[in-house]
Amino acid sequence: MTRRLMSVALFMMLSVCSVSDATMLKRGKLADEYPDTPKQQKQPNQILPKKGDIGVVVDGTDTMHVSTTEAMIIQELVSHGYRVVDEKKMKSMKMAAAKAQAARYAFEGNMSALLKVNGHYSAAATVCAKVRAGRPVRNDLGVYTGTATISLLAVTSRGTKLGGDMAQGKALGYTVEEAEQNGINDAVRNAMSQIF
Repeated sequence: MTRRLMSVALFMMLSVCSVSDATMLKRGKLADEYPDTPKQQKQPNQILPKKGDIGVVVDGTDTMHVSTTEAMIIQELVSHGYRVVDEKKMKSMKMAAAKAQAARYAFEGNMSALLKVNGHYSAAATVCAKVRAGRPVRNDLGVYTGTATISLLAVTSRGTKLGGDMAQGKALGYTVEEAEQNGINDAVRNAMSQIF
């Protein structure tokens, strides 16, 4: 008799638990456990315009860091469905921006030089970035820790500041160069996540 009573009680508890889970799921209480539900999927913030080409201008003290940062930003833009200025135009655009110090002025709040570059090359918007990597430090395990900082700013051809911020990255590597690059990669990913 007690076995039968325990079985019934166990059955009722399981029924109540599954009903309450389903009810909480409908209310969004189990979002962490069920991330595939349609309500819980995040829609990306669309900061950059989808129409037109996007230019990329990166500034920094190390040319290797500048080129890898630029490549990562372009890759992120393309993977999110944006069109990037073609390679030939991008090269000219970067030279014009460097000559006019457009990125430096844009970060100081003066958009006029960047707007001229945008207008001349028919870019719908430009993503400006300034990257700096710290010297990696070796930890007790013999692995290097690299840190980097990136300032990111997106500006439309009309002069509207679309967003962006400063982001930091920190990563490990077996060599100084690897830790440095991994830190930059982490900083770029963090910065681009603020735009998307």
